[in-house]
Amino acid sequence: MTPRLRILSNVIERLSKLKTAVNGHVYGVMCETALTVLAFSVESKNEEQEETTITNVNLQLSMPVEIDLLGVLFVDQCEQKIPDAFQDIDVTDNPLILKYWTKESSVQPFFYIHQKLETAGDFEIVSEDYVCQHFVYIRLLASLPLFAEKENVVDTLQESRKKIASGKVAFYFPQSNVYLFGNDSESNLKESSAKEILNSVDSHENSKNQKNHKKSSSHIVNAVPVDMLLKLSNDKATDGAAKHAPVIHQQTRRHFEFLEFNLKIDALSLVERNTTLSRLYEVLVESVCRNLRLIGKSFEEQIENNTSKMKLPIPMHFKPTDFGHLMTIAYLAESTAKENSEYRKSLHKTLVLGMTRPMFREGNAVQFRSDLSNNDPLFNPHEAISVSNTPNGKLSLVYGCYSYHHYMQDNFDDNGWGCAYRSLQTIISWYRLQGYTEKSILNHKDIQKCLVKIGDKPGNFIGSKQWIGSTEVGFVLETFLDISIKVLCASSGDEMKNLVPNLAYHFETQGTPVMIGGGVLAHTILGVSLDDTTGEVRFLILDPHYTGAENLSTIINKGWCGWKTKEFWKKDAFYNMCLPQRPFCF
Repeated sequence: MTPRLRILSNVIERLSKLKTAVNGHVYGVMCETALTVLAFSVESKNEEQEETTITNVNLQLSMPVEIDLLGVLFVDQCEQKIPDAFQDIDVTDNPLILKYWTKESSVQPFFYIHQKLETAGDFEIVSEDYVCQHFVYIRLLASLPLFAEKENVVDTLQESRKKIASGKVAFYFPQSNVYLFGNDSESNLKESSAKEILNSVDSHENSKNQKNHKKSSSHIVNAVPVDMLLKLSNDKATDGAAKHAPVIHQQTRRHFEFLEFNLKIDALSLVERNTTLSRLYEVLVESVCRNLRLIGKSFEEQIENNTSKMKLPIPMHFKPTDFGHLMTIAYLAESTAKENSEYRKSLHKTLVLGMTRPMFREGNAVQFRSDLSNNDPLFNPHEAISVSNTPNGKLSLVYGCYSYHHYMQDNFDDNGWGCAYRSLQTIISWYRLQGYTEKSILNHKDIQKCLVKIGDKPGNFIGSKQWIGSTEVGFVLETFLDISIKVLCASSGDEMKNLVPNLAYHFETQGTPVMIGGGVLAHTILGVSLDDTTGEVRFLILDPHYTGAENLSTIINKGWCGWKTKEFWKKDAFYNMCLPQRPFCF
């Protein structure tokens, strides 16, 4: 009997982007007799076309534990010998073969059972919501003291992995106040369900929503937080333990470089909600070991490159667009996007992510809800608008993630004059969160200094409460971010409806928020809607004039972020729109 098969819809969508014959691999989770495919990779060759730049082993180190190599991908009959294709697969006795034909956009899965191919029959296409309902992320944070000679740092990490794998660690779940020890696997807890621990992220989120009215956005990830405790004391010696005289080891004097630091562990696992406590312990141990192996690769590369000063690898987590799960990358501390460009290029090719948008720059790293405070700006509040309040017709919306900036934030009183400044901050946040820049969001005074520096304003403009408009916003974006902007103008509010096709094209090709100034007010446009049947147009507006706390419910229900009709614009006002352009890069 062949296993049940589920394929994430994101995988089907990404397969449709393939245009040439290629081999690859598929990854996912295996639970009982069911396989769920979450992602795939293709063989990305280097310029000499000699070998792949990212191996399966290295790629899997970046995946959450429980996501494993399940099988191979053959596109347009580009195949290899079956036994060779399965050599790296060790989590299932029935590897999966996924065949895809680009012309027909069709998928046909097979299982390799008893050295024969058997069709998988009907398979189920599932959404990311299905994954969220049946699986949960666990994020393990820890600090591991590390003392080692420079040349032996990788060996020291291996010793640390052995110690952790031997069960000399315990785990603490703060949300449910539960400790998990290695010896629990031998007790009556062995088959006990871990559902209470894993579902704590849902109850914690619900209580937080009731208080703060925050909702998940595409940039925010819910995960069960867990801490790791190391066993420092030795076990009490048994009566029959051998006793030895002290041993002194003398080594000839030599010079060596000694490293001493606290290694940051930031490990992920994707766990089925019905798992047992004993299995959960094993998964957490493996997540730490996988994280250490990932970090060890960074040290190996530094040693091979004869790096004069060793840098500490810092794990970061990413969720590329249309990708099935989180990825963990260990970047060196203080490294730049330029220094990491070749590795990111290889990732984009291997994971078929295109070369026009960054996916793995530091700004692209996801944020975890447990790390956010109540005073942090909201991300993507427009995603909380209910379907019933969304207009009919074709929608063209902002791409990716931004943070909502408005009056009175950061304990700074700009009520009545700072709306355009806040709209500009929202736009800069978009470029940061998409990975186009690592620069910090400018405050009001820095914006004024920029305009004075380029000669647009006199010196006494700094520290004033003077308004700025779309022209000044464009000047700052061009100067500060080194990007280009385009301008749209409407001679009156009535003319705004005629510019909806232009705005729709902007959101579909650029995806950046649009700042609009008219009269004495400034707003941010996040999208437009056009109903071809009725001719009705709508504008998705983010209003920087809001003065309250970061309360999503109030912001949505009171219309500070929402869809507006053409009557929103004043008939006697002249409107200028600043349309920031995005760089085409990776």
